[in-house]
Amino acid sequence: MPNQPHRTQEGFTQMYAGNPPWEIEKPQPPFVDVADQVTGPLLDAGCGTGSSSVFFAERGLAVTGIDFVEEAIRRAAEKAAARGLPVRFLVKDAMTLDAWDESFASVIDSGLFHIYSREERRQYVRGLAHVLRPGGRLFLLSFSDEEASFAGGVSTEELETEFADGWKIESVRTVRGEVSEEFRAEFPKDFPEEGPKMRFAVIRRTA
Repeated sequence: MPNQPHRTQEGFTQMYAGNPPWEIEKPQPPFVDVADQVTGPLLDAGCGTGSSSVFFAERGLAVTGIDFVEEAIRRAAEKAAARGLPVRFLVKDAMTLDAWDESFASVIDSGLFHIYSREERRQYVRGLAHVLRPGGRLFLLSFSDEEASFAGGVSTEELETEFADGWKIESVRTVRGEVSEEFRAEFPKDFPEEGPKMRFAVIRRTA
């Protein structure tokens, strides 16, 4: 494993000691918009505290949520249990998907892809190809490169490059992400009032 994911894990663990900006207690709106296209079994890669996992479980899907932050998974499991939902949550690094003997009809990624370096993104995509069944879809939300305040934003061209072999990008659109009100109150200047620019892509596994 490269060193960067370990440092990233430490950073995210620290963020979960407070109010991470992405924890809005519901899925980001683009996932709600395409909910009818998402089929199970579903993998929520980088699930955080499980809001998206719970949303899709409530729609009747078999859902597995993974995150490398133990506190996030603890909160996710509590959230699902409080609703009586049989969501499986695992402490697992998404960089290890290529060694996992599981397969899924759909994968959702709400803000995970863009945290990785270019080399790590390629490893992550290889892992996605390993666990996503042919014909299955990846629903990916990432910061846009058009949002200058965020390093590591993703362009359409980068998506086309990373998902060139064995994938077909069915759609990419620019959306505005929602931010936790608690985080916004604490750090009012960190995000545009209308929310950060993000890219939402629907990508089908073809092979």
